[in-house]
Amino acid sequence: MVKKQTKSETKKQGFFSKAGSFLSIGWFYVSTGRDYFWKGIRWTLATSIFLLIAVIILYSILKPIWTFEEELDPTGKVVVFSPSGLVVDQAPTPAEQNQLNIALGLEAEMPTIYEYRKLMQFFEDFKNDDRVSGMIFDPTGMSIASSYAINLANLIKDVVDSGKEVVVRGVYWNDTSYLIASGASEISARVIGGLPDNNFNINGFGGSSLYLKDFFEKFLITPRIVVGGEFKTGPETFLRSDMSDEQKSNLYYINEMWQKYKDIVQANRSVDLQDYADNLYRNLIDGEYSFEEIPLEFGLVDALEARDEFDERMLNKFGAREDNEEKLNAIYYRDYLTTLEAPKKSKSKNVIRVITLEGTIQPGDITLGSAGSTGIVKMFRDAHEDKNTKGIVFRVNSGGGASISSELMRKEINKALDKGIAVVTSMGAVAASGGYDVASPTDKIFLDEHGITGSIGAFALGVSFEKVFDWLGINPDGYSTTKYGAVDLSSQEWPQEIIDYRQAWIEDGYRIFKETVSKERSIPIEIVDNIAQGKVYTANDALEIGLIDEIGNLEAAIEYTATERLALEEYRVVYVKPPKPSADLSFNFLEFAQNSFERLILQRANSLPFEGLESEIMYKYCLHCSITD
Repeated sequence: MVKKQTKSETKKQGFFSKAGSFLSIGWFYVSTGRDYFWKGIRWTLATSIFLLIAVIILYSILKPIWTFEEELDPTGKVVVFSPSGLVVDQAPTPAEQNQLNIALGLEAEMPTIYEYRKLMQFFEDFKNDDRVSGMIFDPTGMSIASSYAINLANLIKDVVDSGKEVVVRGVYWNDTSYLIASGASEISARVIGGLPDNNFNINGFGGSSLYLKDFFEKFLITPRIVVGGEFKTGPETFLRSDMSDEQKSNLYYINEMWQKYKDIVQANRSVDLQDYADNLYRNLIDGEYSFEEIPLEFGLVDALEARDEFDERMLNKFGAREDNEEKLNAIYYRDYLTTLEAPKKSKSKNVIRVITLEGTIQPGDITLGSAGSTGIVKMFRDAHEDKNTKGIVFRVNSGGGASISSELMRKEINKALDKGIAVVTSMGAVAASGGYDVASPTDKIFLDEHGITGSIGAFALGVSFEKVFDWLGINPDGYSTTKYGAVDLSSQEWPQEIIDYRQAWIEDGYRIFKETVSKERSIPIEIVDNIAQGKVYTANDALEIGLIDEIGNLEAAIEYTATERLALEEYRVVYVKPPKPSADLSFNFLEFAQNSFERLILQRANSLPFEGLESEIMYKYCLHCSITD
């Protein structure tokens, strides 16, 4: 007998049936949506991969069509090169900028950089390129070290002697730019309204400095400067009213550089620059030459012409484009670079790393003009910790800087040497004071033919204002449980013990510097004592006294390291990129508004901070190791 369901039981079954049906339908939609979702993901991923592959294939097929071969083919064209910027050994890695500064146009501007070795390679490639036979070149926008300018001038003369034509067109001339131009096929200067657009500012190498002794006395400032080395004369501008005889004798290398310069111009142009520079004004006053055409009359240039005259002459000389008779048949520098065959890259595991130190040695990051020890140490550490590094060529182009930063670098160099890694120094335009200190422990030292080195010495800079406080009627006083605890070195007269202490401190640092050179270079200390004293040396003199081992450029140092020092049959050269500096996230409106007087003070101090005396910073820096126009 079947039991009859009650009304409540029927209701219950109806509820569960409906709930089950609802959940079943819900699950159907969820599972279906899930399936379509994953199908969509898979389809999107597959489509993306397919499209990526398709784009790569299409790009490789269409690339030859997109490339305008006619525009990038230099055959028969004249190369136009008008550099405007700084020539350095290596460009620094720029720091990230604050976006607010960028939006307001206040970001730190990096000048155009031309790396010296690449600049030289460019002219070498041009010389050997049969597709082109002429160049229009303007060197007047370049800022380049005089020693590098001599090498570039000689290379341009080689280019011309090889049968190529180099026409130099200049706007503003100084000693360095004219030296570079002297080896060209012809030199043209611009005129406006019948007059030369500029004077030929050929004044020889050297210049004047501001001597501040009387200024300090007038404003009651006491310079507190201690020096180690009789010829460490750079800081004398703070202590004297004129140049010392020691300083004049220490600048002998400038005379040698000037003589090299004159000899090159005499050979290239048959022009006596000494006569031109010394007698220019008298010749003009006496009417020997005319104001309008003296560069032409004296033989400095081959043509004085306005821009449209020059353009028309170049059009006639080198020809016009096929598609436009009014346009010069030219290819410009950066386009021409893309047509040059890139050197074949070696895959050898024997790596020679080139690490560049350029600028003032100081703590922190590597930036333009600053060889920050943090960055240099990291480059050396990364190099000697890489198992493929067999040798390091250390390119130094620096007048030195903060002593403690030099010591940090030397310690890291010694770690590489202790691991058996060859470390060879290649000195550039200048490697003096701290720039020599960091190089001293390396296996061998090369110096560029026209470079300078030495300046083994030390100094510390500072001022005190006790006379100002006395004039103002301010009397500093205090109490301390020790003899000197209440002495304020900025506002009080210095006790003799502190003066003597600072001199002894700098002399001790100088002694350690000399002992380091004696040990690392195997030169008796009594000889080092004689050749130190802050004296500066040319390459020939430095070789004779043992401060360097060989005169040669960077390529010679690399070749020696790989083939002689390490006897490698195959190797590859890696130019180590400087690490990126810390992000510049500061809002620099105040820096943007900095007045010109502060800028002049910084320039005079060669970017070295003028420290208060409590800072106890010792410098190994050559303040006068430069050749100025």
